[in-house]
Amino acid sequence: MDRILADPALEAQPNFESAAYAGWLNAFTAGGTTREDALDKAKQMHVHSETRKSSIEPRKKLKSRKNGVKPKKKKPKINDFDANATVADILVPRPSQFALQKIKNMEYVELWYFSPDGCRDAADNSRSSSEDAYGFAKVEGMVALKPVASFKASQKALQDHDLSWRQFDLAKTSYLVHLEKCSWPEKHQQALAMFFMLITNHEHRTRSCGEKTLLHYAGFGFNIGIFNNALYNTLSDDVWEAEHDEGIKLVHPSPPVFRPITNATFLLPPFV
Repeated sequence: MDRILADPALEAQPNFESAAYAGWLNAFTAGGTTREDALDKAKQMHVHSETRKSSIEPRKKLKSRKNGVKPKKKKPKINDFDANATVADILVPRPSQFALQKIKNMEYVELWYFSPDGCRDAADNSRSSSEDAYGFAKVEGMVALKPVASFKASQKALQDHDLSWRQFDLAKTSYLVHLEKCSWPEKHQQALAMFFMLITNHEHRTRSCGEKTLLHYAGFGFNIGIFNNALYNTLSDDVWEAEHDEGIKLVHPSPPVFRPITNATFLLPPFV
């Protein structure tokens, strides 16, 4: 039998004659029970309830350490795998979870994340940080737990117009591949593919500052459906002026500023 550490009958009991129990007491007396019998029954029920509580708790503790043996921990499970699977001939770089989440939500994300540099940065961060880390995020007006990697932008990310032409060319191909994997509407995929084709095959690409101007046009997020030549010419003039000003600074640097020396102390060599 379980050991009861204290006698519930000796413990302080509630005052069943107080106003808090008036409704309960009136319900008993209305059924023909005398006031004294109702109070005695209430005290008996209270003692029985406390006795039951006192006996249940030791029983729980005794069950957990029965025979002095601790409960065994569940063995961790490991996922199954295909033993016949082979490694692909080409390893496709994987963008960060942040960039992929942006695409899944059909939101804007810089092309840098899909460039070799962006994928390399994502791989380095995945080795140094745990993918099981979660944080609070606001989703559709509600606070939810999401993996930290899914909403943590990289500090090394570059704007589209700051990419090199090689970075841009490689990143846009990877970007289009992941749009298809995330089941973007066919119309949007075709529009973006056509836009990138117009950029990479533009006749001004071989001109001086042509690639830089095209990157500026692609990086400002204009209407991708129609290529605006007038706007492109305006951006081209801006790029030329910026290059011209930078060239002047390199050829004619600002002259150094000489300031008179005041309160200077000159040390003369000792006379021999």
